[in-house]
Amino acid sequence: MTPAPAVGLPHLKLEEIFDARIQTLTTPHRYYRVAAHRFLAYLQTDFPQVLQLSELRRDPHLLGWLRCLCEQDPPLSSSTRRIYLVGLRRLLHDFACEGHSLQPGLILSEDFPPQPRRSPQPQFQWALGRFRFGEIFDSRIQTFTTDVQPRTTQRYRGVARRFLAYLQTDFPQVLQLSELRRDPHLLGWLRHLSEQDPPLSPGRRHTYLLMCRRLLYELASAGYPLQPGLILPEDFPLRLRFPEELRSTKHRRSRLSPLLFGDFFDVRIQTLATTLGASTTCHYRGVARHFLSYLQTEFPQVLDLSELRRDPHLFGWFRRLCEHDPPLSNVTRRRYLLALRRLLVDLAFAGHPLQPNLILTEDFPPRPEYLPRALSPEDDRQLQQELSRTNDLLSNALLLTRATGIRIGECIHLALDCLRSLGPNQWGLHVPLGKLHTERLVPVDAHVRQMVTRILTLRALAPASHLARSASFLLPRSGPDTLYRNLRQALHRLAGRAKCSHPITCHQLRHTFATEMIRLGVSLPALMQLLGHKNIHMTMRYVKVTQSDLQREFHLARQNAIQPHHIPELPVSSPFSASSDLPGIRRSLAATRHLLQMYRRQIQDEKARRNLQRLDKRLSTVVFELDRLATAEK
Repeated sequence: MTPAPAVGLPHLKLEEIFDARIQTLTTPHRYYRVAAHRFLAYLQTDFPQVLQLSELRRDPHLLGWLRCLCEQDPPLSSSTRRIYLVGLRRLLHDFACEGHSLQPGLILSEDFPPQPRRSPQPQFQWALGRFRFGEIFDSRIQTFTTDVQPRTTQRYRGVARRFLAYLQTDFPQVLQLSELRRDPHLLGWLRHLSEQDPPLSPGRRHTYLLMCRRLLYELASAGYPLQPGLILPEDFPLRLRFPEELRSTKHRRSRLSPLLFGDFFDVRIQTLATTLGASTTCHYRGVARHFLSYLQTEFPQVLDLSELRRDPHLFGWFRRLCEHDPPLSNVTRRRYLLALRRLLVDLAFAGHPLQPNLILTEDFPPRPEYLPRALSPEDDRQLQQELSRTNDLLSNALLLTRATGIRIGECIHLALDCLRSLGPNQWGLHVPLGKLHTERLVPVDAHVRQMVTRILTLRALAPASHLARSASFLLPRSGPDTLYRNLRQALHRLAGRAKCSHPITCHQLRHTFATEMIRLGVSLPALMQLLGHKNIHMTMRYVKVTQSDLQREFHLARQNAIQPHHIPELPVSSPFSASSDLPGIRRSLAATRHLLQMYRRQIQDEKARRNLQRLDKRLSTVVFELDRLATAEK
């Protein structure tokens, strides 16, 4: 942007009005003052007779200023001119809202220069192959792709790149991983991180050390001869803890305030926060920030919610989501659209003049139909054998997950007294409040009770510090997230030993349990209760029906069929078999009317159909008279 030659505003009667308005802006960016300075300087030079806002006209005042911007020497870029127009239009719009008598339509959408489309930048590749040990680190990072997001994998690769670049520069004599030492190699890297310019925050250095320690641990688990204790807990910097008032909802929701319409969305999100969880509220705020940032960048001329249109504003945002790099999945885009639609509906109910149907049902991408992820019988058998053979705390916890179908998070939060007696030889595993905020009792047999007993025995051997942190839990842990990470790593390691055909995640054990229960004859309603689902559609996603299952069910159904079903034939009494009394005559007339109706429905001639209908009415009259005669005889 071309810098303004002066900061103050020229001496006009309009100066005080513009200056007072700029002072009240919640985000008094410098370009508002620069835009006002340029516009008022142009008015003083070319139109000195204009002394009131009511005297401003689109032609010649605003159009003349647009030409003045286009004729600047050196020329202004399209982006700079767009910024000036956005700033001035925002100020004029605020003046009109305050009651100043301004002409409408002083700056229109077509006045804005076209925004240049940036060519997509080539994706930066974290090349590790050119570093010593780069291929070794890269092969371990590739194994993370099965259970972490691509963005996290890229961060691991970036940390490895930093560490290997430092090692190759400061210690080129290190040619084997077994030569790595805590002093001087790792301690030198810690000092290197502390001396970065600009300095790294404690949180960033903490993350780097966590990821580097994870990579070194994975390499040691894969058999590389690394020295133990290369990175110790005391190496991690202390992370700043913000006071409670800075972490309160009031300060968190102010993050949207710098954006246009941010205050409106903040109010609605704060209302939703009274009934939704913290993570869901954070998701709504992230979607609102993404949409408002897009709107302020692509359509800065939109200054009121009533100006929002389905085309081009919402359609443009849909395209932005589709062109996201890395690409967003259909599930993520559906969640974005659902959240924004909810916010727009709430704003409309609150009285904001929003256009209806900004987001329609057909805008949502289709739901992905995932294939069932149950383990094959061979992989399931080999994995259970390997878990039983290992017989440590983590392997028994994974066996318990497989035998009961509980979620891995529910397994982590099982209470110390999770086994409950329900009657003679009837036991249940008490599953605490979990993902769907429900608790349940899962029936267990003697085999599962033995697993819980082994876990309690192994639990007593855990370090005292772990037991102190988990006095009421069945599984001891050293930190809030370490147990889940250890279970996931143990499953990955044991699946490799069992020579399973593909990498396995913890949730696949739950899928395998559900499929096994269905094959053993458990009904879907019972399985829904076992899994802790709220509706049967959630349960159906876990069930794997193979071709062999279909064949078995089909032949079983054929064996149970005793005789084929036939369409029953309605008997029609013959008029010649009726008796000569009043009831017999009435039955004969009813049979005759029935035959007439059947014949009338078969013919196509409309005239004949009407004649038969009149004849049926006459027979109906005869039946009525017969009923009267029978009543008189009684």
